[in-house]
Amino acid sequence: MANYTSAPDGDYYDVLIEDELNNNEIERCPQYDAKTLSAQLVPQLYTTVFLVGLLDNFLVVFILVKYKRLRHVENIYFLNLAVSNLCFLLTLPFWAHSASHGGLVGISMCKMLAALSSMGLHSEAFFNVLLTGKNYLVFFHVRNFSAARKVPCGIITSVLAWVMTILVTLPEFLSYKSQMGLQSQEHKCFFSRPHFLPGDETFWKHFLTLKMNIVGLLVPLLLFIFCYVRMRETLRSRESKYDLFKLVFAIMVVFLLMWGPYGMALFLSTFKKCFSLKDCKSSYNLDKSVQITRIIASTHCCVNPLLYGLLDKEFRKHLCHLFHLCDNTPLRPTEDSAQVTSWGEHDHSTTEV
Repeated sequence: MANYTSAPDGDYYDVLIEDELNNNEIERCPQYDAKTLSAQLVPQLYTTVFLVGLLDNFLVVFILVKYKRLRHVENIYFLNLAVSNLCFLLTLPFWAHSASHGGLVGISMCKMLAALSSMGLHSEAFFNVLLTGKNYLVFFHVRNFSAARKVPCGIITSVLAWVMTILVTLPEFLSYKSQMGLQSQEHKCFFSRPHFLPGDETFWKHFLTLKMNIVGLLVPLLLFIFCYVRMRETLRSRESKYDLFKLVFAIMVVFLLMWGPYGMALFLSTFKKCFSLKDCKSSYNLDKSVQITRIIASTHCCVNPLLYGLLDKEFRKHLCHLFHLCDNTPLRPTEDSAQVTSWGEHDHSTTEV
């Protein structure tokens, strides 16, 4: 039977092996060197993602405010999704700097980065839930849930979502502890490890990992499955609703696909004792998986605007006019196009069953 103990910044895993003769020996397991990959990949990748994400998310905000004018609840939620992405994007240059300079970031700055990253993730999960739930209610219960179509309802629910985001992020901000380097007494803010886990405190590791997986991933996933199953059959016979369904659910699917592997890897890494993953090879592979999936998930903050451009005709038209790639004819969507637009400009006739 093996008991696994790891040192945060050490070069080895210490594994205690007890044989039948009660002769104890310490097996020194090489630890996955996450700093090497971070220093080589993270600065260039995160700088690129930051620049691309900043541009396309600001374009989304500009088009929503200038052309859409936030007259529909969906537009309000899309705007907040862009703000969520921007919150996460603002941390990327600092993580890139931390990766290239050995984690040398001040304690206060490290806590702010951890909190802002968490706010970006959880707020995006909340607004994905609001978008999916709102469209589900309007889709099936227009007369009973007409209030869900009103702009004040969108503003109130958005404020509540941000309040919830702050509340679920607060434990991470208050409990966060930066790691202390073994060879120096400097506090390090490493990207290589889950930066929102406070030191080696087992309770907080378990609590924050479960919170991230349940609030940030499991709840959106369950809502997505429920709504998709209920709406799928109806959508087959109502093609006029397909554009609205396609964009909202594509955003949710991409979010889950990009953040889901990281959540699973982090869960297995945190609870590896429960899954008998304490041996050297498993610990090494889990640490590697956590880092790689985290890097992939962090690029999600620039993806949503690309989905708008691919799946929403009205958004492409506004972009075309914005960059003077089309004629100067004012946009006047027909009744049919107004009904099928995925940005919320649909009347009751498209949502009644």
